[in-house]
Amino acid sequence: MSIIEIIRENNLIYLTMDKLVKELKKFSSESVDEIKQEINSLIHSGELYLDENKKISISADRGYIKAKITVNRKGYGFAQVSGMTDFFIPAYQINGAFSGDDVLVEITKRVTDENIEARVVTILNRNTTHVVGTYIEGKSKNVVFPDDDKLPQVRIFKTDNQVGAKNNDKVWVEIDTNSIEKNSLKGRIIEVLGRANTPKAEQLSIIRSFNLDERFPENVLNNAKSINQNVDIKNFPKREDYTKMRVITIDGEDARDFDDALSIEPTKNGGYMLYVHIADVSNYVIENSALDKEAYNRGTSVYFPNQVIPMLPKELSNGVCSLSEGNFRLVLTVEIELNKDYEVLSSKIKEGIIKSHHRMTYTEVMKLLKADEFMIDKYSDVYQDILTYRAISAKLKQDRLRRGEIRMNLPEPFILENDAGEIVSIENREQDEAHEIIESLMILANECVAKKFSDLKIPFVYRVHEKPDEMKVNHLSELLKNLGVANDLKTDGDQPMSYQKIIDKITGLPYEKTITKLILRTMMKARYAPTCLGHFGLASEFYCHFTSPIRRYPDLLIHRIIKAYLGGVPISDLKLHFSEIVERASDRSSETEKNADEAEREVDDYKKALYMTKFLGEKFKGTISGVQEYGIFVELENGVEGLVRLEYLPNDEYTYNEDSLSLIGSHNKFSIGDEVDVIVASANTHLRQIDFELAGVEKTLKNFVVNKPKKKQTKSSKKSSFNQKFNKKKSNKKRR
Repeated sequence: MSIIEIIRENNLIYLTMDKLVKELKKFSSESVDEIKQEINSLIHSGELYLDENKKISISADRGYIKAKITVNRKGYGFAQVSGMTDFFIPAYQINGAFSGDDVLVEITKRVTDENIEARVVTILNRNTTHVVGTYIEGKSKNVVFPDDDKLPQVRIFKTDNQVGAKNNDKVWVEIDTNSIEKNSLKGRIIEVLGRANTPKAEQLSIIRSFNLDERFPENVLNNAKSINQNVDIKNFPKREDYTKMRVITIDGEDARDFDDALSIEPTKNGGYMLYVHIADVSNYVIENSALDKEAYNRGTSVYFPNQVIPMLPKELSNGVCSLSEGNFRLVLTVEIELNKDYEVLSSKIKEGIIKSHHRMTYTEVMKLLKADEFMIDKYSDVYQDILTYRAISAKLKQDRLRRGEIRMNLPEPFILENDAGEIVSIENREQDEAHEIIESLMILANECVAKKFSDLKIPFVYRVHEKPDEMKVNHLSELLKNLGVANDLKTDGDQPMSYQKIIDKITGLPYEKTITKLILRTMMKARYAPTCLGHFGLASEFYCHFTSPIRRYPDLLIHRIIKAYLGGVPISDLKLHFSEIVERASDRSSETEKNADEAEREVDDYKKALYMTKFLGEKFKGTISGVQEYGIFVELENGVEGLVRLEYLPNDEYTYNEDSLSLIGSHNKFSIGDEVDVIVASANTHLRQIDFELAGVEKTLKNFVVNKPKKKQTKSSKKSSFNQKFNKKKSNKKRR
């Protein structure tokens, strides 16, 4: 029986440490010191709570919940609770917690199960081990002012600056964790990132603030360098030989690693055998090796406009694991048998060897699809294959749409930089047909693999995307109706087809992009899980990430599981060995993906603000993408978004209408989706914020009255509404 169970069954609550140990000793043969150590461990983990009177109780019985907190620049935060929606934490209820800290929280207000406020009761674990900031040398002391304005300054003694940081350098600092408890931070400088306010240093500062590092530890590099870069086909007699097939890779022009390849052959019954070849990274990254532990910790590669933080060292990602043209490479291959109508008949997974015949680009494939004669001549051996891939992709896309896949036409802003790192332009880039072909075939492979291992009931990591929660669906449905968009969204959120009908209805209309973003913000975030829960956005019952083991740890892990199964390891042994691993890896990979998304978004926002400093005072056309009591957000045609503050709107008395996302005055109305002309007023690279003013409106700085809702708003409820999160949350880059 556990200590918690003993305490609860015997009502051993609200006792001091000594008294509780004495009582527990009656039920245990352990020593007093061992029992005390276990109690302290439970207090540290949050299972037990030690209050200010030194009395101990069960945290859950007091209504306290374990969570990880993230704190916004404005001071408020969100507590991430396993299996629940995030809790909103007002600034005055943060109680000294920093972003990333493990905490106990107590619910203070529950509007619905999806709209909850809480306070931080106690900090369980300080996870702020490093900070990024500007080093300032003073007469009496040297300090680092953190980029995170919520953190206090960090004292730096001369002996703690062994890397030669100079006044006004951007630096990365390791915090003395003992100083955190005393609320007086001390630390040592471990890296100089460059001069403050230079683009290179500022980008690196953002990257380090998310604990990302392009460098690898020495033992990991040694592990990678010890791997033989040459694949001798004679050493793998049991692998399927695909080397004579017309294998190709299709990637972007600037791609350096190639982890997926394709080949296809006709079958006797008039159909096709499609081969999706994926780099066998697990052959080189051995379980519990230095490489494996580092890949697990990183979880994913992270992509910035001019830089990649890889999950694996270049010896693997750009070397022996990359399916480069003309080289023998080890793969895991999904063989998918299709009939003449491109319908799936069966699928198998095999360990194989390939040799890519062509390293093709999306641009080249698009030219082939447009019957470019030069490209047809250059790739005459695989031209018909490309046309077949196109036909298969079209059929797969049609099937997904029929079952309810949600396809959002949201081009991603692309930041183009020159060799000197200067931003040349920011433009929206849409996915072309070449990208769609690869996406369709990879989705098919992922679905085939997920179904097979779900049927086998073997521990596995699935990519899951759950249905939207009821409150968000109701809110979206009412909002769309107020915007004049009829819909049949179900309150149970169980019909992805309903969302696609809306998207089809608004295609080509001026507010298409804005409404599509509203739909996206209603969706749950895709994550990794050890249970096959399906993928709502794809309307897929079985889905996983199998096709990118160079840059995603879940793919690498399930390759390891697949190979163990193919190697004849009994299912009972697979369950025993992998059950706990897939649970841990699912959580870790979801966390690292979220961290990567946020880091990429922060760098993009910095780059956008930096770019817009060149256009101060210039006029642009834009669309209102968000409305709040304090102003309107406007998105330009290139995807850059800025705020027109309330005081810079035309002089009027405005009412904020949450139901229609509008600011309505006696003479003026501003609604989501409206087109407006704006002037760039300011661009703050530190805060990553851009301010606009409406063109043709005199800058008066008068005070305007906004009619507040009639219900009384307490300090704790001012920022708690669903709408606050709904409008400000930015869309993530597409990670199916």
